[in-house]
Amino acid sequence: MLFRLFEPNNQRGQRALLGLGAICLVMSCGSKFSANSSAGGHGGEGLSIDAAGAAGEAPSGGSESGGSASGGVSASAGTGGSAGTGGKPATGCNCSAGSYCPDGTKTCSMCSDFSVLNFAAPEKLATISQSQAGNERFPRAASAGTDLFYRAGLDGKPSIWYAATPISGVGRALFAALGADSGPLFAPSFSPPQNFFFDRVNATTGIRQIMYATWANGVLSDTPKAAPAPINGGTGDFSVAIAADVRRAYWMRARDKGADLVWATFGSSATMPAVLNLDVQVGVGKKCARLGDDATPWVNATGTLLLFRSQSMDGTCQPNDSGAFDLFATPLGKDGLPLTPGTPLSNLNNTGGMSTETDASLSQDSCTIYFASDGGKGEFDLYRAARN
Repeated sequence: MLFRLFEPNNQRGQRALLGLGAICLVMSCGSKFSANSSAGGHGGEGLSIDAAGAAGEAPSGGSESGGSASGGVSASAGTGGSAGTGGKPATGCNCSAGSYCPDGTKTCSMCSDFSVLNFAAPEKLATISQSQAGNERFPRAASAGTDLFYRAGLDGKPSIWYAATPISGVGRALFAALGADSGPLFAPSFSPPQNFFFDRVNATTGIRQIMYATWANGVLSDTPKAAPAPINGGTGDFSVAIAADVRRAYWMRARDKGADLVWATFGSSATMPAVLNLDVQVGVGKKCARLGDDATPWVNATGTLLLFRSQSMDGTCQPNDSGAFDLFATPLGKDGLPLTPGTPLSNLNNTGGMSTETDASLSQDSCTIYFASDGGKGEFDLYRAARN
């Protein structure tokens, strides 16, 4: 099986454009999400996001050197959307699977339409968050249903877990030997048959590398192997995101100080990895270069939307909020490059309090977003929010 990659041709606001006139993020006027809130999140309209995934519950994953996150919402099986309808339960319209009813309207919108990204108040995946493993991150959908992959484990012993029912059930570790695994990702349309990715520290070299295996019918059907060069470049590779339909990969590559976000195409038109520089929108009409080590990238299967994290910045592009991370989204062009600076997901980002929000991903039907937050306390829990 060949997995070849070669060289490519190369603060929150109320409303912001996210695209070349066609894609925009709509920020709600509701109160900000509070990771410490007993009610769980901010009220009012959320922020709608497009991605790949299923409404209801979803998985997580990430890299050992990656981001972190957690929120403060209590989970409820009756809120946050369902796999049958996607997004927020309809109020005034009866929406089919893969669509949702935006607040204040009686017309269903397709979750695959990224032109408006609104979310309902986030809810905490409380059952998973109460597990003994603790410190959950990188939620990623495990199928078109509600099951999730995620990373869990305290410092030095993270591992990859799977939860068939994240709202009501406790997850299970995928590997008997726990420790140093992170960044799970299920790419169902990826070919060759290996469709499950994660990153692991090589026991001999001590270098983190991206692994792949085959996930089918709720189990790994083969032994994970290191993905072939050049996806593993020898310096450390982690936090992979794959747009399988257009055969592109985005991931983090370690360097002497920090790490770079790189990308490449694979298959018949394979390219060598190239650095992908990201800007983020700060305030109105101001952009700054992304800050922070791991961008914890996630991309939808068709390669049109990239979710990532960056350190929170002030108007002079300097870190604020004690270096906490926020979530951003940017549309991607047909060439795989960002069309605009990343727009902050203001309804998910906690304002102040040194709270980090990180590791965002969408369900396969794009009706639900998943992310992690630490509420400023340093230990992460998982959250989800429905399209609204």
